Amino acid sequence: MTSDIITLIWLFPIVFILHDFEELILFEPWLKKNAGFIRSRIEHRIPAAMEKRVSRILDKTTTEFALPIYLIFILTVIASLLAALSGQVIPFLIASSLFFLHGFMHIGQAIFLRRYIPALITSVVIVIPYGAILFWRLTAAGLLDLPGLGVFFLAGILLAVPFILVMHAAGEYLYRQVMDVLVR
Repeated sequence: MTSDIITLIWLFPIVFILHDFEELILFEPWLKKNAGFIRSRIEHRIPAAMEKRVSRILDKTTTEFALPIYLIFILTVIASLLAALSGQVIPFLIASSLFFLHGFMHIGQAIFLRRYIPALITSVVIVIPYGAILFWRLTAAGLLDLPGLGVFFLAGILLAVPFILVMHAAGEYLYRQVMDVLVR
């Protein structure tokens, strides 16, 4: 791999955390102001189980919301390490595809809610441009072709919801454990 590809791989965790700083900093105050509106917008528009899960997320504090993000950040670092140091790019391509599509999801959320949402600015200014440059450079370098890119995007689409749900469930479990052990 060329040095510019390696640089783009190492930029992934940095881009991820910059994006999530916007989300974390604004999450709780924004939700206090908008949770009722969100509930009214999704009521009976998504499956009941998903509506219940979204409602639980809307009730989280910043600390509770930060733990799933922390777990995902660790996975972005591991995926980047594997790609940059050993050439194992599949976890990186799955993670970066999911992240790129995640940027579009935030735009979709903003359109659906008809308002700013935390992480919208960095989705437009950082996440989507980073993904476009990354995938353009990977295809230009011959490390990925368009059908392969399609496969990774499809994997990202199929894995997005289960992945986010698992990360939030793991974050909730971790939160309870940390609070029980460290904050008595």
